[in-house]
Parts: sequence; structure tokens; C-alpha cells
Amino acid sequence: MKSTGKKIITTDFDDQQIYREEQKIYHHFLELVLTESIDQIIERFRILFILCSPYRIPEISTALSKIIQLPECQEKFNYLLNRCCYILINHQQLPQDKKNVLKQLMNLFEQAIDKSDSSYDRPRLTKKMLELVKGFTQSQQYLSLKRMVEVINISSANHTHDPLNQPLKNLNSHYPYLYKYLLITPNSSKEHQQAIRKMQVEKQQKYEIDLSHYVSHQARLQVSQVKKSTSAKNPTLLSNDELLLSIKQFVGKVEGNETYRNYAKRFLAYTTVPQSYHLFKHSFYEYLSSSFDVESHHIQVHFKNKLYHYLRSIMSERNDELLNESLMMKTCHKLLSFFIVHSSKKSQHFFFINLIGNLGPVITTGLLLKILLVCQQLKPNLEKRFALLFKHYQFSTQKKVQWLVKVLENMQIALSTNFGRIDLSFFN
Repeated sequence: MKSTGKKIITTDFDDQQIYREEQKIYHHFLELVLTESIDQIIERFRILFILCSPYRIPEISTALSKIIQLPECQEKFNYLLNRCCYILINHQQLPQDKKNVLKQLMNLFEQAIDKSDSSYDRPRLTKKMLELVKGFTQSQQYLSLKRMVEVINISSANHTHDPLNQPLKNLNSHYPYLYKYLLITPNSSKEHQQAIRKMQVEKQQKYEIDLSHYVSHQARLQVSQVKKSTSAKNPTLLSNDELLLSIKQFVGKVEGNETYRNYAKRFLAYTTVPQSYHLFKHSFYEYLSSSFDVESHHIQVHFKNKLYHYLRSIMSERNDELLNESLMMKTCHKLLSFFIVHSSKKSQHFFFINLIGNLGPVITTGLLLKILLVCQQLKPNLEKRFALLFKHYQFSTQKKVQWLVKVLENMQIALSTNFGRIDLSFFN
């Protein structure tokens, strides 16, 4: 029993000691990013992690040596190296600087792989380090780093001579609202998630600023009726006419004499009146079905009937209950499944394609926006479903899935104008 007690104390002590050694290395790199150029830091990174050479600060190399000499230390080393990489990456403010750091880090790891294949005549510690770095390049952390490289580099791929023949996955950096589901996995490190979220905020802010500038420029052109002397870049993949139609749809008056947002507010005000779930579903049908008021009577009847019967079937056993927030959220959740796609396991989305083919991407997006404005908590749920479709078609050429590209573009405009920080109502 006594020996067992000693083992536990020793293990606790070792864990605490290793934690302190890790913290020394983290703090060291956190100090470096504040005091040295990125080229100097990358060189230090190379000496410490790749060459395993004598380091200028012996305390740091000693700390690393203690960690890599632990039995079965690959997992700890992966975490340590990954976090050090993100300390360098997250400190960079500009996308070009992030790209530069990632490129240099990837080059270092590739060099390490080459060296590890011919490391038989190297010192034992150097050989162990190279083996660990090679193991890191086969980890989920390294794959996450490579995804970041794709996101940052993808902007140059978007400017190829024939973008329509490029795979859809080349556009993954173009949609910040999908980043969480395209670029973060359950196994992503905290640092990777932090970096992606930061990049998402930066990309979304830039998109909204660019969109506002472009629409303002177009508004001035319409008022002055003169040829444009200055240019403002269209930040979308839509044509100028498609973009302006989308803006008018999502910020203008479309439901009678109301915007989508005001129409949703009026509907929500009505739901505060005590009513049965059955009565709510009937009102919700009236609220949503106006999106199907198109010229074709056949299309109107077809989609209105589909919606009517589906709403009737949702939790019909609870029809006599009083409406509450939980019932409303579950109803909206099921409608998003019905209209877009259920899940990765049930990926059929013929109805969604049918909607777009008959209503067009703008009206279809407006229909989904109506649901979100009633139940804003489901915005991540909608984004996840769009990400599922993106992954499903990621290797298809953009030309073959233009229907999806158009909806993704319109949804980005709808989300930015109704949930973002820009106000484009002046355009109407």
C-alpha cells in the first residue's frame, strides 16, 4: 500500500513539473512575438524544434529535452508544437503576415520529414526530435494547420483564368459564415479554433465594409446618372444586377409594404397572444407561404400544399398545447431540415434543389430568412446545413453547382444585411 501511495505522489509531481516546462516554452514564444521579427522567431523555432541545436537560452532547450524524453510523449509534443505554432500565427494581424508565417512553418516541417528519413547517424536527441516532428505532420493538429493554409491561399486561386472549372472547395474562404463547420472539427485544438474564429470575424467585417462601399457607389451612380469615374469592387460572385436585386430583396419592402425584418416582428408580436400550437402552425403557414406567390399558379399550389401538409404533420400530438418558445424552436428546426437538408447521414436535398429551380435563389433565400428572423437562435443550425451541402459538392466544379453558389452568395448578403453591422436601407 505504501509503494502505491508513493507512485501516485511521483506521478502528480511529474505532471506538475512537465506543465511548468511547457509553460516556460509558451511564455518564451509569447515574449518573442513582442520583441523580435517573425524571421528571427522562425529561425529560433528551427533551431529549437528541427535542428535540436544548442539554444541561446539553455533553460528553454532543457525544458524541451525533458518533455521529449518522456515515454510515449508524441501526444504531449503534438500539443506543445501546435500551440507554439498558433502563438506565432495568432499574433499576426494581417492575412499576408499569417500566410507568411504558415508558409515558413510548413517549409520547416517538410525539411524535418526529409531529415528524419536519414537521421540514423545523428545524435540520439536530434533523432528523437525529428521523429516526433514527423509524427506531428501525421496528426490532426497538422491537418488543421494545412486547412488554414488553404483558407489564406485560396484568394489567389479564385483569380484563375477559368474559375468556373475550379472545384467548389476553392471558395471555402469566401463564406465566413461557414468557417465554423468547414474549418473546425471536434478534434481541433483550442488555438486552432481561436485562430479560425478570429479570421472569421476579420473576413466578415471586410466583406461587410466592401459590400457597403460597393452598394454606396452604385447608389451614387444611379443618382448622378454619370459614368463611373472611380471603381468599387463587387465583393460577391454575383453579377452587378444580381447583387443589387439581392440587396433590394433583403433590405427593401417585399412583403406587402414591409421588409422581411418588420414582417417577422409583426408575426412575433402576434405569437405573444396565448394560442394553441395548432393555431400557431396555421399562422406560420400564412407567414411563410407568401414566398410562394409567384406567377406560375402550378408552382404556387405545389409548394403551398407541400408546406401546409408538412406543418400539419409536425408534432401533431401536441396541437392542443399552448404555444411556447420550445415548440416554436422545434418547429423552425424541423422546417430547416425539410427545406434544406436533414443531416450528413440523411443528405437528400432534392426538395431544396426543386425550390431553387422554381423560385430562384433570391426568393428561396428569403424564405429561409423568414424562419431565421422568427427564431434567431437557429442561425448556427442553418449555417451547419449549408456547410453540409458545401462539403457534399466540394469536389464538383463551380460551373456544375452554380445553383448552390448563387444561394450561398444570397445567404451571405441576407445574413450580413439582417444580422450584421451594416445598414444598406438607403439603397431603397
